[in-house]
Amino acid sequence: MEIGSLIRELGKSGRLEIIKSLRKSAKMVSELEVERMTSSTLSRTLSKLAEYDIIKKENGKCMLTGFGVAVEKLLTSIEGLFELRHDIIDLQEFLEMLPPGFIAGFHNLRNAEVISIEKALEIGVSSIANAKRQGLYIDKVISYSLYRLMAEKNLEGVEERVISNYETIMDRTSTLKKVLIDMDLKPEEYDLIAEKVQIRILDTPIQLGVIDGSAALLQLNDTLDRFYYSRDKNFVRWCEYLFWYLWEKAEIVDIRKLVEEIKEEKGLI
Repeated sequence: MEIGSLIRELGKSGRLEIIKSLRKSAKMVSELEVERMTSSTLSRTLSKLAEYDIIKKENGKCMLTGFGVAVEKLLTSIEGLFELRHDIIDLQEFLEMLPPGFIAGFHNLRNAEVISIEKALEIGVSSIANAKRQGLYIDKVISYSLYRLMAEKNLEGVEERVISNYETIMDRTSTLKKVLIDMDLKPEEYDLIAEKVQIRILDTPIQLGVIDGSAALLQLNDTLDRFYYSRDKNFVRWCEYLFWYLWEKAEIVDIRKLVEEIKEEKGLI
């Protein structure tokens, strides 16, 4: 038995429909209804799927095996990837960076609402303003007003983890420096911001934000005016996993050094 023959079998009419139906529950053969498939063809198809260890019979009912459940999950992931193909068609290098498990998780985007960049920015600013614990960000945004809002949240105890890219990091740090100088803080307040903020650098085509582990925004391709937004727990969890995987690959930026420079310029040390 070869993998090629299994793939060909799964590609035949009605196979995916049967597997998805059995994923929901075990069924008698008479309970399986497949469009344009006669009872004799259905019987042969079930025998073939059993031959590949995808299904088995117990107590007169057809059900998926453990391997069959895994196959169904992978097929669902492939369906999700197919729907997203226009978003990821030019992201070869980025997808090469990701383990297979992350790519399989792209199907979680089916649970998200597709919104414009303008709407994503509106939701993002509102979410940051209401953050209580932590924000995880991968972005290329340079905004004095946004950075000030984030610094104010840092002073309230909100932690901030940011992955910037090499093209925008200089503008980001210089804008952040201007924000912190203009805020005219006390030494201990500057120290608190240095404690709460961490920035790293990694070139990626995506933009992402996860606020307090309860909502996530994701732009898969920064050349497209399309964000995915959801509070669905599986989508949010997948976005968190993606962030932390990329975080480990990113280069550290010494924010504490930047804060010490500001304190020195203001005569606070």
